[in-house]
Amino acid sequence: MIKHRKYKNPKVIGVSGGIGSGQSTVCEIFKKLGCKIISVDEKAKQVIQKNKTVQTEIKKEFGNKVFFRDGNLNRKLLASIVFNDENKTQTLNRIVHPRMVADVVEEMESARFSGRYPLIIVDAALIYEISIEKLFDSVIVVFSNQNQRIKRVVQRDNVQKEEVLARMDRQIPLAEKQKWADFVIDNRGEIADLEKQVQKVFDELVD
Repeated sequence: MIKHRKYKNPKVIGVSGGIGSGQSTVCEIFKKLGCKIISVDEKAKQVIQKNKTVQTEIKKEFGNKVFFRDGNLNRKLLASIVFNDENKTQTLNRIVHPRMVADVVEEMESARFSGRYPLIIVDAALIYEISIEKLFDSVIVVFSNQNQRIKRVVQRDNVQKEEVLARMDRQIPLAEKQKWADFVIDNRGEIADLEKQVQKVFDELVD
């Protein structure tokens, strides 16, 4: 019978970047190395989908129209409402983020206690924007050049270049995030190079 290694008190690592920089691809590579991956975006979606109090607060602030009749959130409509209005963006964040962070922390602690993972990786593009960097033992920032980022997002989300640029403008510049990071991963090359960089960081972080 094969005995799996138990990892005592594995580090929790935040993986950040900017839209289209490739932090989710980096997280997939970490997953192949046996790491636990927690997606902040997925946690936020789950909070809105399952938390009735959150749904009530969103309806109060933005109207019943932001939910379909089946109860699912109309994400495109809500995004169009908050996108160009900083006050409305802050209102939505105030409703969702505290519950989302609490759920992320709960899953982090559960994964850490299980002893099953060499690292716990949190995929969170907006670590610095929502000031959660203190949750992590280290932060990795993934960067790429602007043209590559635009191309990826246009293909992925089927949106126009202008919309991608507008989203970028609402995030802290990658150059600033790189200054604050504990590790920086360059995603301007081939996937094999990216894998080598992730392996190097993994080896350094795993005791």
